Amino acid sequence: MGEWIERGLAFKDYPAGDKKFPGLILLMEAYGVNDHFRRLAGRLAGWGYAVLVPDLYRRFPEERRVVAYSDRETAMANLSRLKDEESKEDISRCLEILRSDPRVDKDRIGTVGFCMGGRLAFLSAGWFGEKIKAAVPFYGGGIGAPKGFFPGHTEVPLSLVPAIRADLLLLYGGKDDFIPEEERKAVSAALSASGRPFRMETFSEAGHGFFCEDRPSYHKESADRAETLLREFLDSHLNSISSRKG
Repeated sequence: MGEWIERGLAFKDYPAGDKKFPGLILLMEAYGVNDHFRRLAGRLAGWGYAVLVPDLYRRFPEERRVVAYSDRETAMANLSRLKDEESKEDISRCLEILRSDPRVDKDRIGTVGFCMGGRLAFLSAGWFGEKIKAAVPFYGGGIGAPKGFFPGHTEVPLSLVPAIRADLLLLYGGKDDFIPEEERKAVSAALSASGRPFRMETFSEAGHGFFCEDRPSYHKESADRAETLLREFLDSHLNSISSRKG
């Protein structure tokens, strides 16, 4: 059963047991830390990860922090007000909490993010270098764009590629109207040129938001396959014997 910590900074869900766990920072969509993300945090905790889900809208009025999937207008208005510097501050604090927790192995921490959180998962890998061992952006819009879509998007994700030390798994929908093929190609080209290990998968029948069972764009076949890839990737890079110290 999860709980909120530090006056609403983040939703926390940890596995049962006394051993050291790998940690995950789970980054929300534009609709906030809603039931879907709390359930997903519980699922990841069930896989053996200590999970924090920062509420990146915590500075907004309470009534705007969680938005119905039918209310895209408010979600986009929230996203347009969110600043990269604020997101970095909150993610940094969550990383600090995980790294200082005696139940978490500070050398096995990753990020998983969706939509705007996918972009932030990628940015986090650049912002925090060696502290992030694996990053999984799901349909992260704007990763390959030369400039931000919103006023608060002051970071250019691909400019941070030289600082990334994490292995990456990038997951996209082939029918995603928000992320053109050209952007996916730009991400692939930049990572390939850097020599940074990554895997990119595009699900041909999936659109934007295909992983979320509460959205009209949910595509079960693609979501199930993406979940399998996610679990295998996290197990390989964070939760396997070979990924541990010593």
